[in-house]
Formats: sequence, C-alpha cells, structure tokens
Amino acid sequence: MQDLDRTLMTAIDLNPAAPGPLALPRSRTARAANWFFAEKERLFWFLQISGWLGFFVFHVLAVSSLVAGWTPQSVAYSIAMSIVGLLTTSIVLRPIYRFARRQHPAALLVIAISTTLAATVAMSLAKLQTFILIFGEEWILSRGADLGSMNILMLIRPDLPPNFFLLMSWGGFYFGINYYLKLRDETERALMSARLADQAQLKMLRYQLNPHFLFNTLNAISTLVLEKDGRQANQMLTKLSAFLRYSLDSDPLLKTSLAEELRALQLYLDIEKTRFADRLKISLDIDDEVLDARVPSLLMQPAIENAIKYAIARMESGGEIGIVAKRDGEMLRLEVWD
Repeated sequence: MQDLDRTLMTAIDLNPAAPGPLALPRSRTARAANWFFAEKERLFWFLQISGWLGFFVFHVLAVSSLVAGWTPQSVAYSIAMSIVGLLTTSIVLRPIYRFARRQHPAALLVIAISTTLAATVAMSLAKLQTFILIFGEEWILSRGADLGSMNILMLIRPDLPPNFFLLMSWGGFYFGINYYLKLRDETERALMSARLADQAQLKMLRYQLNPHFLFNTLNAISTLVLEKDGRQANQMLTKLSAFLRYSLDSDPLLKTSLAEELRALQLYLDIEKTRFADRLKISLDIDDEVLDARVPSLLMQPAIENAIKYAIARMESGGEIGIVAKRDGEMLRLEVWD
C-alpha cells in the first residue's frame, strides 16, 4: 500500500430525470419547473397572456386616474389596448423575431429595432383610433385639437416613447427567454453526450477487467484442486458462477438497487478473500437508507479490482479495502479506498 491511501469517490443523483421505481421522488417545485419549460409554445402563451393581463390592470388604473375615472369606457379602452398589444406582439413581432433569431447578430439588431419602431407607430395609431371610438371625437375636440393628418401625428407623439419602451421590453424578454431555452437545450445535449461517453467507458472497463478476474480466479481454483482442497474449490466455483450470472444478466447501461449491487460485490469479495486469505481485509460503511438507490450495475467492481491488483497483491502483508455508501443531500456518495 502506498504512503497515502488511494480513494475513489463518485456521486450519483438520487433524483434522476427518469427515476426508476426505487429512486427518490422529485420535489413539486422541480416537477413544476420541468413542466413549465418543457413546451416552448405553452410557455410563450402562458407568459404572453399573463403579461398582457398585467398590462391591462396597470392600464385601467392609469386611464381611470388620468382620463375618465372609473367608467365602463375606461375599462373597455384598457381591454382594447391589451388586445391590441397581444395581437401586435403575437401576430406581427413574434414571426419577425423568430426569423431574426436565425440571422447574424448585427442583422438581428437592425431587424428588431426597425420592426419595433414600425410597430410602435402602428400601435400608437391604433391606440388613438380606439380612444376615439370609445370616448368620441368630442373629447379630443374639447381640448382644442382637431383630427387633421398633422394633428394626428402630434396626438400620437406622447405615446411613442412609452409604446416603444413597452415593445422593446417585450422583445428583450422574448429574446432573453429564447436564449435561455437554447442554452438549456445545449446544456442538456452536452450532459447527454457526457453520460453516453461515461456509459461507453463503463462498458469498456467492464469488458476489459472481467477477463483478468476470470484468469486469476480460475488459476486460484486450479491451485486449490492441485492441493486437494475440493471443498474450497467447490465454494469458489459456486460463488464465481453466481457472480458471472449476475454480471451477464445485468446490463451495465441499466440501473439496479444498491442492495443488489452490494450482494454481487460480496460474491466478488468472497472469491478474492479465498485467493488472498488473511491478506485481504474488508471494511463496509453502508447507510441503510441508501440501499434502495439506483446505481449502474457493477459500478464499484472495477475500482475494487484495481485496488486489489495495485495495493493488496503487491504487499506481502496485504491490506484493507473500504467501501462507503452514504446519502449526501440529494446525492448518493460512493467511496472505495485502500
């Protein structure tokens, strides 16, 4: 054994994305967040309707206090303006912004600003027309204005800055949320690629290490037979058969309970203890509450085999191998040390 003990630790999420029957359940908050962001169309309309409902509440308060008081006309005007905003952003801005997202950033900026300017003018004109339809021309004429083409531009001018700010804010949220969703999708793809690479590496390790284990075990059985220790040889063959059956029946890419994994690992350790006798000591520190956690099959066997090969087998006095399984928050912490 080296001057410093070698330790291998790994952490496994107890709440995987697609939990098995023995995995711990996800929290309600996590499930709600996953549902909320799972479907982009659903997310868009949820935020769109919620946002314009909030605009309606703000608008009806502003119009009622500044223009006409609490009247049916002021409420109708606020409803109409909320619908205009909803339709403008859903039917006009969204398709154009969706096209702009696929363009170069400079082109995207030009398209977004020019479209927002045009939509601001159109929305301001629609607001004026709606105001006239609901409150009548008399309200405007009573304030010394007329509805000539030049005066219309003067009438909508005060509305241009707030409407431009409103539509720019909407565009900022639209691009920001889409950027977040795109980043999240890329992160998930990267995690999936890393997971597939880990699974391939695990499978390769398993296929690589099993022949060494078989060779060493069969060599030990041969030695027991030559020494006429039939009982020990038979026990070793029985445990080898059970371990190989578990190894062949279990898919390394699927998960099993930690309890089943430890039972198979105990078969492996019993075989190795037959080989090394008192030179191999085993220390187990397993929390009962994690025995139902799902883990890849034969996850720890390659690490233990390496510990035996590079630590125990090289020392005449042998050594000790420890296995630790504990819960660490929402993670299962597995540790193999020698």
